[in-house]
Amino acid sequence: MLAVERRNQIEQLIQKNKSVLVLELAKQFDVTTETIRGDLEKLERQGILIRTYGGATLVEDNSDAEMSTHERETVNFEGKQKIGICAASMVRDGETIFLDASTSSLHVARNLKNKRSVTVITNAERVVAELSQCENIKVICTGGRLLKKNLSYEGRMVEETIRKYYFANKFFFSCVGITLARGLTEHSEAEMEVKRAMMDCSESVIFLCDRKKLGRMGVSVLAPLENIDCLITDIQLDEEWKQALAEKDIQTKIVE
Repeated sequence: MLAVERRNQIEQLIQKNKSVLVLELAKQFDVTTETIRGDLEKLERQGILIRTYGGATLVEDNSDAEMSTHERETVNFEGKQKIGICAASMVRDGETIFLDASTSSLHVARNLKNKRSVTVITNAERVVAELSQCENIKVICTGGRLLKKNLSYEGRMVEETIRKYYFANKFFFSCVGITLARGLTEHSEAEMEVKRAMMDCSESVIFLCDRKKLGRMGVSVLAPLENIDCLITDIQLDEEWKQALAEKDIQTKIVE
């Protein structure tokens, strides 16, 4: 197959699936990963895609922002489940934690039910529902304006309530993505402000980074890399990422 034909097929795949992975493309076209990275670089220069860690996404792909929380939960379900189990294991009996309205945090909530005397503060309706029958877990909902698509509470009142009344041992969260150049980014300012408040009011900040988040970038900058204390992910990091995280003293946990 000629290179131009392969790139045309890659373009068709990314238009259909919104994202592609280098390893999968290399296997499909029976070429090296270096060849595929070269193809993606050329397509990026043409404005067709944006290269990410381990693959690429369609330019101006806002599919995650348009999905409901139920739809987003199906994306990389297994990876998020493993991350949730790992994150929940970090919670000690008696601690207070923040959980944001991400589907990754919902997986953390599902694995907290054997904990004792834990307090969960959240702006997520589904986290509240998930833990509502656990007598050993105290649940505090921030209140605020309900966004029906995300089933999350947002708005200035939420941010002010968090900053004025609450403090947690740990904050577990996810966002649109993380890059070495821009740090943590989010789709909207409303989501960003709530998460920033939880981040500022926590002793320890843990980023739940499933494989779709690494290398992706949203429009609103949430925080620089150094604002997180731990990154939990379901993908092997390359040396550039390992070095960058180590230099900023960020603990890394890889789930398999």
